[in-house]
Amino acid sequence: MFKLVCIFITLFLSSFFPVWANNDFSVGFKKIEVTSKETNTNFPMAVVYPTHTPSKLVRFGPFEMELSIGEAIAEGTFPLVIISHGSGGSNLGHRSIAFALVKQGFIVGMPLHPENNYKDNSAEGSVRNFKNRPLHIKSSIDALLSVPEFSASIEINKIAVVGHSIGGYTALATAGGVANTGHIIELCKSGLQLNEPFCGVVKDNQMMFVEIQNKRDERVKAIVLMAPVGMLFNSEDALAQVNIPTLLLRAEKDNELTEPYESELIARNFQNKKLLTYQTIKNAGHYSFITPFPDSMKSDLGIVAQDPEGFDRNAFHDTLGIKIGSYLLNALN
Repeated sequence: MFKLVCIFITLFLSSFFPVWANNDFSVGFKKIEVTSKETNTNFPMAVVYPTHTPSKLVRFGPFEMELSIGEAIAEGTFPLVIISHGSGGSNLGHRSIAFALVKQGFIVGMPLHPENNYKDNSAEGSVRNFKNRPLHIKSSIDALLSVPEFSASIEINKIAVVGHSIGGYTALATAGGVANTGHIIELCKSGLQLNEPFCGVVKDNQMMFVEIQNKRDERVKAIVLMAPVGMLFNSEDALAQVNIPTLLLRAEKDNELTEPYESELIARNFQNKKLLTYQTIKNAGHYSFITPFPDSMKSDLGIVAQDPEGFDRNAFHDTLGIKIGSYLLNALN
C-alpha cells in the first residue's frame, strides 16, 4: 500500500514441490484496456504470457526487459494469475514475479488500479478504494476471458490472484473476505504507535464505518499475499468464506504495517488452517516484494527502493517468482 509458524528465508526457498518450468518459453507482452462496468472505469492491463518467439531487449522508461512484444501465444492452455499492486504503485512493479511465472507456464495479467497508482493516487485510503479494488480484479479476469487471443489459452479452473500490500487485501477480498473499516478507525484513534499511512485519513475524520461485503469470485482458486494489509479483516468470521489455498508472506522488518494487526491478524482469523501456508521472510521490508530498481533510481525513489540492512532484494527476486509459481502449480492442481 504504501510507502502457527515463522520460517526463515532459507526454508522458504526450499519448502515447495519441485518447479515445473519450460525453458523454451519467452515472455510475450501485450497491453489491453479493461472496462469495469461495476466501477464505471477503464484501465490498462499489461499481459505477459508464454511464447516461443525469441525475446528482444526493450526499454520501458528507465527499465530494460527481455520481451517478445505482440507475438503469438504458445500453443496449449495455461493457468492465469492476476497481480494486484500496492497503493500508489505500478502494474509493472512486480514484473520479476510475473516473468518468472510465465517461464513456468502461466499467463499473467497486471492491471493498473484506477485512482490508486503512481499516476493518480486520489483514492488512497478511501472506502471507495477498498470497495473497488476487488471489482478491478473481477473485471480483469472478465476481460482476459473475453479476448479471443487469450480466452482459448486460459485454464478457467486454474486462476489465482497475487497481491502486495493493499493488493494483498484485494486478493483476500476477491476470495470472499468481508472487510470493515471499524477496526482501522478504532486502532488509529487509540493512541497506539502505528505505521499505517491511512491513519492520516482516519485522524482527519475522512473515513466512515463501513462493512464491505465482498462477493467471492468463484473462479479464483488460490491466492498469494505479500506483506498484505489485513487490518480490515478483524472480525472473527471475516475470512470464513475464504476456503482456497493461501500463501501468506510476511516481511519480518515491515516498517509500513504494524503487527499483530496485519499478517498476524489474517493468520489468526483464517478459518481453515490446512489451506494456509504462513511464512515470515527474514529481514525483508515492506517493499522488498517489489522488483528491484536500477541503482540510478534508488535515491530518487526513497523507501520504495530501500531494504533493511543486509537484505539482498536482487537475490530474493531471483527465486521469489519461481517459488510462488511452484506453490500455485501445486495449489491449482
